[in-house]
Amino acid sequence: MKQLLTSLRQLVSYAMPLTRRVKTVHSGTVEVTLYQGQKTLDTANANYSYGSLERVLRYGIRFTQPETARHVLALGLGGGSVVQVLRKTPGFRGAITAVELDPVIITIAEEEFGIRADETLRIVCADAFEWVPTAPDQSVDLIVIDLFLDLFLPAGLGSGSFWEHISRILQPGGRVLFNSLTADPVFINLESATEFWERLGLEVKEVEVELLNLLYILHKVA
Repeated sequence: MKQLLTSLRQLVSYAMPLTRRVKTVHSGTVEVTLYQGQKTLDTANANYSYGSLERVLRYGIRFTQPETARHVLALGLGGGSVVQVLRKTPGFRGAITAVELDPVIITIAEEEFGIRADETLRIVCADAFEWVPTAPDQSVDLIVIDLFLDLFLPAGLGSGSFWEHISRILQPGGRVLFNSLTADPVFINLESATEFWERLGLEVKEVEVELLNLLYILHKVA
């Protein structure tokens, strides 16, 4: 019966969007929308997973050599776009640790998008800014940072200490994909983010995509 209802919903979605609204702990009310057979997760003002965000991540991942990564750290799980993008990337065989602040979002990722912990995916419910300092030195090859709260970037991204820990846990030769906004310049300790990253020994590449998103690709020089 459940499979039949799912199939009927899929069919109906080609005629009209079907939306489920869920109140979360940190992201307000989010919407899971099924339209033309595809699901997206959105906040009041932003796409949280799949849809445009998936396109942004898929494009950005191309610059990070994911096929060489043995362990990926994803800061911000959402509905699981980053997990799906990595798993669909040719040659990717790495393990993923995903850190997500909101327990309700983790539940939505599992129930609505089939993203659940397994032998290749570890999901941690924690504040990324508190969790990252506890991670071992040089323990990851690729870090994907997508830490939006609706349309806003958390203040912790402006902390030099956070980025020092990001550099510390990254393997030499490893990369960071950081999703930000073109209209919201990033400053770290009140100085240009690019200048700060370069002083940490990180090469910086900027990529604008989908009009609103500015991706930073950071490379820790071996």
